Amino acid sequence: MLHKALHQRFSEVKNPADFVQNSLVALREASAILDEREPADAAAFKSWLFSVSRRVAEAASEGGFLGFGGVQVSAAERATLDEIAEALGIADQASA
Repeated sequence: MLHKALHQRFSEVKNPADFVQNSLVALREASAILDEREPADAAAFKSWLFSVSRRVAEAASEGGFLGFGGVQVSAAERATLDEIAEALGIADQASA
C-alpha cells in the first residue's frame, strides 16, 4: 500500500528539482501526521529520518581526485539537508 502511494506521488516526476520538492512535501505531511498521532515518538522518528538523510549526504566526497581533497558534504547537499530539517520541523536540532 505504501509502495503504491509512493509510486503514484512520484511517477510523473521528471525533473530532479521536482523530485526534491515532492519529497519535502511528503516529509511535511509525515511530520504533521506524526505530531498529531504519535507526539511522544515524533521527535525520535524525525531525528532518525534526518540522520538517514545526513548519512546519505556524507556517503561520498564531492570534488577532489581519486578520493583526495574535495568536501564531505557539498553546499547543495547542505542546503537540501537544511530543507529536510525544516520540513520535519527539527531545524533547530539539525544545526546542532
